[in-house]
Order: sequence, then C-alpha cells, then structure tokens
Amino acid sequence: MWTLNWVKLKRAVLALIIALTTTVGAQPSAPTDTTIAGRSYTLLEAGELMDLLGSANDHSRLALRQTAVKGRLSSLAANLDTVRAGLELADVLFLDEVLLAEVVFLGPVIFSRTTFAADLSLAEAQFLQSFALRECEIRQKTNLRDARFTTTADFTQSHLAAAFSCAGAHFSDATFAHLHCEGGAYFEDVLFTGQVDFSDARFAGVASFKTARWRAPVSFAGARFLDRSFFWQAQFATADFSSVRFAGETSFKQAAFAQRATFANIAFAHSAHFEKARFDDGAVFDGSIFAKEAIFTGVHSDDDLLLNALFRTSLDLRHLVTPSLDLRPSATMPDSLLGPGAQLLLQNARFQRLFSTWDHLRGHLAQPPEQANYDLDRVYAGLRHQFLLSGMVADARGCYIESLDRRRHHLPWTSIERYALIAFDLSSRYGTDLGRLVLVALVWVALFALLYRLLLIDDRRLPLVECLLFSLHTFFIAGAASVRPHGKVRFLILFQALSGWLFWGLCIAVLVSFLLR
Repeated sequence: MWTLNWVKLKRAVLALIIALTTTVGAQPSAPTDTTIAGRSYTLLEAGELMDLLGSANDHSRLALRQTAVKGRLSSLAANLDTVRAGLELADVLFLDEVLLAEVVFLGPVIFSRTTFAADLSLAEAQFLQSFALRECEIRQKTNLRDARFTTTADFTQSHLAAAFSCAGAHFSDATFAHLHCEGGAYFEDVLFTGQVDFSDARFAGVASFKTARWRAPVSFAGARFLDRSFFWQAQFATADFSSVRFAGETSFKQAAFAQRATFANIAFAHSAHFEKARFDDGAVFDGSIFAKEAIFTGVHSDDDLLLNALFRTSLDLRHLVTPSLDLRPSATMPDSLLGPGAQLLLQNARFQRLFSTWDHLRGHLAQPPEQANYDLDRVYAGLRHQFLLSGMVADARGCYIESLDRRRHHLPWTSIERYALIAFDLSSRYGTDLGRLVLVALVWVALFALLYRLLLIDDRRLPLVECLLFSLHTFFIAGAASVRPHGKVRFLILFQALSGWLFWGLCIAVLVSFLLR
C-alpha cells in the first residue's frame, strides 16, 4: 500500500510541474529518471501526457524538454479530438508509437530535435497554426495523409528513416529544406497553396509527386533523388529544379508548368521522361546532362524551349510544339550538345524558329524502327528550310547532302536510283558544287582523248591535240565530221556522247537548285 501511494504521489508531483509549465511557459528542473544512449531524460508515461493534452486550456502552452515518453500515445484510445494548447517539444524521445490522427490542433505545434523510435501518424490532423518538425528523427513510418496545415509547416533537417506519406495533404507555406528521406516519399495529390522549399533535400527511396499541385513558387534546388522519382500530371507555378541530381529514372509525364520552369545544371543519370508535358512560359535546361534517354515526345511550350544541355544517348522531340527551339550548346559546355552516337528524333516536331548549327546536329538525326524513311526525309527538309530562313546557306547545304547520303545508303544495290545518286554525288556533290561538276567534265574529256590517242581512228594515229579537240567536241556536241571512226571506237564515241548529254542534264539540275535557294 505504501508503494502504491508513493507512485501516485510521484505522478501527482510530475503532473503539477508540467501544469505549471503550461501556464508560465517555462519548465523547472525535474529529477532525472532514466539515461538512454548516454543522455538523461525525465521519464513520462504516455497516458499522463495524453491527459495533459486533453485537459490543457486555450492559449496555454505545453513545453517538454529532455523528456522520454514511454508507452503508446494514441488519440483514438484516449478519445481525444482537439488539443487546445500550443505544444513545444525539444529533445524529447518517444519510445513507442505516436498516433494523433484526426486531431485538431488549435495552437502552434513545434517539435525540435525530437526522436520518434516508432511510427508517427498525424493522418487527417488539422493544424490551425504553425507546425514544425525541425531536426527530428523518425525511425519508423511517418504518416501525414490528408493532414491540413493552415499556416506554415517546417520539416527542415529532419531525418526520416522509413516511408514518409503526405498523400492528399494540404500545405500553405512549407519548407522541406535539407530533409532526408531514407524510405519512400509519397506526395501524391498534395496541394501546396504557398511557397514551398525542397532545396537540398535528399530522397534515398522512391519519390512520388504524382498529381501534386503547386499554386505558388517551389524550389527543389540542390535536391538529390537517389531512386526513381515521379511527377506525373503534377501542376506547377514557378518551378526551380536547378542543380538537382536524379540518380534514378525520373518522369514529368503530362506535368503542367504555368510559369517559367528552370532545369539548369541538372544531372540526369538515368532516363528522363517529359512526355506530353506543358510549359506555358517556356523552360530552360541550360547546362544539364542527360546520361540516358531524354524523352520530350508531345511536349507543348507556349514560349521558348532552351535545350542547351548535353544529351549522351538520345533526345526525342517527336510531336514537339514550341515557338522556338534552342539546340545550341551551353555556355558552360561549349563543345557539346549531342554526345558521340547520340540520336536526335524530330519527326512531326513543329517550331517556328530553330537556334542551332548543322555542325551540332550532323550525324545525329534518327528515327524509330517502326517509322518509314520518308519521315526522316521530312525532318531533313524542315531543318534545311530553317537554315535557309536564317541565312545559313552552308548549314542548309550540309543538311541537304546528308539527307541524300542517307537515302542512298538505304537503297538496295539493285536500285537504279542508288546508282543515279552515286553519279550525282561524284559529279557535283548532289548539285551543290558547280566547280566539281566542271572539273569532272574536263577530266572526262581528257580521259577519252587519251583513249582516242591510243586507239586507231581512220587507220592512222591522230595527234594528241586533235584527239583532245575531238573528245571535247564529242562530249559537248555528240559527233565530229572531220574524223571517221570505225570498229569498236564507234561504241566508245557513242558512250562519251551519252555522258555528255548526262552532263548537260546535271548542269541544268545544278543551276535550278542554285536558283531555288
């Protein structure tokens, strides 16, 4: 009996100390009850803390410091739905689960340097004033599903060792700066109405922001995503992803950016998906590095799209729609845009202005295996048109030459068109080099002159000058009355005359191509 009375007296004294704290805002020194991991704590039963939460008055403050809470703290078991006092917990250790789901907190709730050894659940809780979980450690799951944070929420420098779920939660101004999530982080269908800061956050597990909505600026600057990350159908205002590292696959499929989106100096170590994303005010990818596939299929941008990045594997811009497309190298990486062997897909892309040079695109145009060759012919034609509009004649010529080279290489050996293109290439570089055409004609005339000199014509050997004049006349006019060829030489003359007619046809084609530029 004496022992029981002593325990009751001890609890009454501890309750009196905490009650005094709630009224004056300061906690007097209390006897140390236990030592955990080399630190001294005042031991408090979970039931006693729950009684204090339920009995606190409006505008009061409950402060706990260097306290270890033992036992499962459950609002459902205690039938607690409202906490009227403000909470300020520093250097507190919760040894068991903390389940405060569906509770309305009328005052500020501040956790700092607090450790949760088991699960923390604030699912469907409502915080009418500021909330903070700063420099805290949660060793098991953290559940904030459907919670409502009316004012500020601060998760700065907290360490979450297991899954972190905020699905369906509503935030106003919120900061997750330097937050470390070792498990999965789930922000699906979250609404952010104020400014949000994820700068230098670290996500070691899967990070999912599917259908999340940001109504104000958000910054992920310097964040690290070590696993897969998903922003499917997310809605952004101003978004800053500068200097982020995506170590795993990342996807912004069907994401919408209402204002300027910044993806500068990002390292995409795995594939990056932006299929059907929409940029209402354009996007900047200056200085970023895409180590794997960069997929922008179906992207729609109402302003300039600056892809001044390094693409080491492939850049898929099929069905892209944008006023202007910038494919120039970044100022920080002037010698690179598409890495060796990287593929550029531009089928059905629509843009009014292209900022690039053929030197940066040469040898990189490609097409998916399932599409026909003519789709790539259209791509070459579109690029050539863009270069001509910009007055870049040499770039347009290089694009045209590569298009015919590629077409020739893909034709079968039995195709007449293949051999016609070979002749067109050797004679005039597909009609782009008039000087080469003239030189080839003169060499051809000289070659036949030597053949005529070596062969007999009219049973006598003609002088070289006369053979040269005869070859020149035959090539350009097709015949000469002063010489009477016979035997096999007649077939040689006929062949040269036919080649002369082909030469005139090539001349006409070259002149027309020059006039049409």
